[in-house]
Amino acid sequence: MALSERHKNVLRQAIEDYAFPPGYFNFPENSPSKSVKTADVEAWIKADLTSDDPERTKNGLSNVLYWGYGQIGYRDDRVRRFREKITESQLRSACRLFGLGSTPSLLDLKNLRLPEVSGMSFVSKIRMFLDPANSATLDWQIMKIHKADSGTILSSFHLQPTQIPITVQNARAYEDWCEKMREISRQYFDGRFRAVDIERGLFQLVQTGRVAVAAEILKDA
Repeated sequence: MALSERHKNVLRQAIEDYAFPPGYFNFPENSPSKSVKTADVEAWIKADLTSDDPERTKNGLSNVLYWGYGQIGYRDDRVRRFREKITESQLRSACRLFGLGSTPSLLDLKNLRLPEVSGMSFVSKIRMFLDPANSATLDWQIMKIHKADSGTILSSFHLQPTQIPITVQNARAYEDWCEKMREISRQYFDGRFRAVDIERGLFQLVQTGRVAVAAEILKDA
């Protein structure tokens, strides 16, 4: 199968229309960001994550939660709990892992045992912020595509009722998911989009009630 021109145009428009609220919290100034773009959020969080300063790494991880829970009322509680529970040892381990110069695997990230971050949804968000060109988020919103059509690449994931667990199988399936996003960009958009951009286009379709269309695109691509 191959994407039709109509589906290419639908996905391109969805990428351009992606509208998840951009935002991060400026912990040094104790204030939320104002009037920022998604690119600003990505740059801010990545700079903190990859800093060799444990306190900045803590802020970066906190902002993954802050951004990810941006549309949910208990966001601030999750961020607060994370900042209370995270240990210096965990932060030093994260600094070492993020500073290696290579993209960590989901299993590497899982082994950090970060509080408030356990399943695929938020671990994949950390990975995405570290390397958005090659990595994409995989969460329950995207999994709605699988519920609409079990014949896509998403069928490779093993699901639990309330979580997408990080297992050897699911870590492998996640790498295949990221490669699929890169492949769609290469094959249909001359590589102009990053892996995360393709995923965000599919996410936008889900968010706007076009899950069946997202499934058709992912199945045919």
